[in-house]
Amino acid sequence: MSLRKLISIWLFVVSVVIAGMGFWAIATQAQIGYWTMAGSLLIISLTCYASGIHHYVTKKNRKSFLMLFYGSVVLTVAALSIYIPSVVDLRPWEIFARIPDHFFFSMFMVVIGVLSSYLSFRPFYDYKKEGAQYGAYYLLHISIFFTLLPLFIIIFNIITRGMGGITWEFLTEDIVRMGEDGGVYPAILGTLAMISLTAVIVLPLGVGTAIYLAEYARKGLAVRVIRTAVNILQGTPSIVHGLFGYAFFVLIVFNGQKSLLAGALTLAVLTLPIVTRSAEEALNAVPGDLRDASLALGATKWQTIKKVVLPPSLPGVLTGTVLGLGRAAGETAPIMFTAVYFSGAGTPSSLFRPIQALPYHLLSLYRLVGYRDVEGQAWATALLLLIIVLGINITAIMVREKYRQRF
Repeated sequence: MSLRKLISIWLFVVSVVIAGMGFWAIATQAQIGYWTMAGSLLIISLTCYASGIHHYVTKKNRKSFLMLFYGSVVLTVAALSIYIPSVVDLRPWEIFARIPDHFFFSMFMVVIGVLSSYLSFRPFYDYKKEGAQYGAYYLLHISIFFTLLPLFIIIFNIITRGMGGITWEFLTEDIVRMGEDGGVYPAILGTLAMISLTAVIVLPLGVGTAIYLAEYARKGLAVRVIRTAVNILQGTPSIVHGLFGYAFFVLIVFNGQKSLLAGALTLAVLTLPIVTRSAEEALNAVPGDLRDASLALGATKWQTIKKVVLPPSLPGVLTGTVLGLGRAAGETAPIMFTAVYFSGAGTPSSLFRPIQALPYHLLSLYRLVGYRDVEGQAWATALLLLIIVLGINITAIMVREKYRQRF
């Protein structure tokens, strides 16, 4: 192996280690000192100089000046960062926060480490197009890593902190002593009932609207109004949906009484845009030739939609429905005004009676942390809610794959 490739490998390894150190410092709030950061960047800078000079001497390639220029930039950052104050006060901009200098040092290590490891592919492949290609692949993998990392951290924390609170008593009993003892059995049933009723309401409405937009509607004012309304609904905050549900369903329709039906109707309004948009995209993905062939054989418009268009689009429709229900299962604001109590509602017995639900139960327990010994119950409730949401998604994936194989 040539010296040029050895230097490139060394630059890649050192850059990854430095970026990992910076990320670890940010995650654990460890204090990275200036000299630690400056020394790390100095190693990167000298390695870049060595790579650029060696390549220019051996290949006489002007592209090697990229490494020389980048090494100078890294060295400049290391030198100028000494002027960062020990604490950056944001209060003059009406932001009540202060950022310590070690946070900036850690950020420099992460950013420069990632960029340096990306650039190390260029000299390794002699500044050819393969180097840029593999470097781009590397950045894409880094992006995927940082996208999935928060999810795994959240799941890991909830599982490790909540597993100890999942007991038979917790799953089968009602609240005792404001959540310090007992369980969440009525809240489990209430959550499942809420999700099921929301699905019954939103599925025909969302799919029906999507069928109209994709198959029947002609381009014009009516279609633009419907699409605009769907987009507005999708971008409306959940708290606004909750206030609407309280003002309309609770006060007007149900005479001021919270109920399971009022909460389900509010969640249906919340999830309707998601189901409609995903179902419409699934319907539009069906090739138009299939529609034409069905109509040419004498089938009616509705027969074509029912027998030809809907079956292959069913996986996409199920995906959108589950995404909407997954969001609805974890929402608190829409149901806290319309459907739920913290305790005393009991198991769901009627569509017109209030219920208990896991999201609102978790919010109530969080409010009591510090006043009562409910932290363990709160983590266990969060884990149970996570299991329900993941269970819904896994079930939908299995059903979607089954129908995808069939069609």
